[in-house]
Amino acid sequence: MLNLSLAGFFLLFLVPIATHLARRPTSTQVLLVLAALPFLLLTVLCLCSAIRPGSLGRLARAARARRASRHEG
Repeated sequence: MLNLSLAGFFLLFLVPIATHLARRPTSTQVLLVLAALPFLLLTVLCLCSAIRPGSLGRLARAARARRASRHEG
């Protein structure tokens, strides 16, 4: 439930940026998009975690295991 709430909060931040982006100069658009990218990533990760609880943890463990096997071999 917390992940879904966080995703909703981040969407409240991202939607106004996206809807008003066309009215801004190009340099401002680029800066706003770069500032919003981490929030977009957090939103996607929160939604993924809300849809399939534990899936991000399994993915992280698998990535650590692959990284450890590359360093050993």
